[in-house]
Amino acid sequence: MMTEPMTRLARYQDDLARLLAALEPVERAEVLDGVREHIDAALLEVDHAPTDPDVDRILSDLGSPGAVAEAALAGRAGSDSPPRLRDEPVGGSWREQLMRPWIPPTVSIGIFLLGVFSLSPLAWGPLVVLLVLLVLSPLWTVLEKVIGAVIPPIGLSLATVGAITGRDRVLIPGMILLPIAIAVLVAIAYRGGKRAKRLTHKPVASSG
Repeated sequence: MMTEPMTRLARYQDDLARLLAALEPVERAEVLDGVREHIDAALLEVDHAPTDPDVDRILSDLGSPGAVAEAALAGRAGSDSPPRLRDEPVGGSWREQLMRPWIPPTVSIGIFLLGVFSLSPLAWGPLVVLLVLLVLSPLWTVLEKVIGAVIPPIGLSLATVGAITGRDRVLIPGMILLPIAIAVLVAIAYRGGKRAKRLTHKPVASSG
């Protein structure tokens, strides 16, 4: 049984679908897919069951069904590209760019490699970039972001330092955290990849 907040989101999409009845089926599906992706991405950022305030924020970002439908209908005649959501830059919003399928493997593999070589200052900059991608991407929950940004870098760094120096007080915690860090990165890659595939997969219309 859907909760009231989820019912409101479903009602919004139903209202929009009715208002887009004048569009060609393909164009109508593109607009509805874009709205659905926006909603899915916003819901991924909520680490609890969505509440009415959460839905208010999501729907406020989208605009009213009438406004979205008006923009879609107005753009139908003047452009071959699907209409964009309000305030969305050409090429997709930054949030959508951070939902691309290449993000999860890049973040996971990159953190692993750079964590191993974290003794070198050359690795610090790229490592920070990858951690920022992890934190900003809507593909992970807040808890997953915190765990992914803390445990792997610390575990890999301690394991590397301990292996090089041979100091038990560093090596032992590092060896304990190392498998945990690897497991976290595997989980980050799997969960993020699964969500990216679900959010970005949609049929491609033939150009011919």
